[in-house]
Amino acid sequence: MIRTIIETGTLLYAMAAVGMLGILCQLIISRRYKLLIREASDTQLEKRDFMKQLRYKFRMDKKRSNENVNIPVFVRRSMCDYRFMRMTFHQWKRLAGGLYIISMAAAAAGLIYCFRTGLSDTYIQNVLWTAGGVTAATVAFGLWTDLPYKASYLQMELEDYFFHSGAAVEYQEAEAEVAAATAVAPVKAKVPSVIGIRKKKGEQVETKAQREKRELKTNLAKLKDGARETAVSDSDRERNRELLRQMDSKEQERIIRDVLAEFLA
Repeated sequence: MIRTIIETGTLLYAMAAVGMLGILCQLIISRRYKLLIREASDTQLEKRDFMKQLRYKFRMDKKRSNENVNIPVFVRRSMCDYRFMRMTFHQWKRLAGGLYIISMAAAAAGLIYCFRTGLSDTYIQNVLWTAGGVTAATVAFGLWTDLPYKASYLQMELEDYFFHSGAAVEYQEAEAEVAAATAVAPVKAKVPSVIGIRKKKGEQVETKAQREKRELKTNLAKLKDGARETAVSDSDRERNRELLRQMDSKEQERIIRDVLAEFLA
């Protein structure tokens, strides 16, 4: 049976097909890196699902760590956890390398069988040429896609976004706006605001109307900040559901737990 596989060229076709699948994995990874780099470098405020998910994770980590987030570590961890087609970048790279190894293992097995059974040099040369062609194509596409550079460039773009122009700055600006909106004239502590109590000379008492006005300003500021953070359209809700479906069960459980904790706080 093995002799028939070698003599009919089935082994050569199998080696080439497996090698091409490994090259296809490299192209898929390269395409995904390009999409994420384009999204990370986009200057528009309306980001796609990947950046929205990262911004949400960043806000949760910022609250859990008391405003101290190690951004490089956060970016690297996010890239390790990122999945597309149910696989991480690391798993895609291992799959590409594994397919190449399988192709070369088939070539080695074919050569060993040819030498032991004394098949003609023609079959040996065909196996060697096919193995060399698969190797050359794999190396060429590896140099062309340049996956290590794309990975480092994506990490640089994400770190720049969170350090200078992204969620970190927006988070600080939002806090500053809330603080400015809720700022009121200083009122002396422990001063009763009940009508009918005589106030001492030079002492300011907050009346009921002033207190209601101050509370109204505070509530409006909170509503404004909450609307900006949580208001989403129907399409955004659908994208958020899709993001949750793409995550693994542990990540879904962690995010749902964080949202409930934030809501109940």
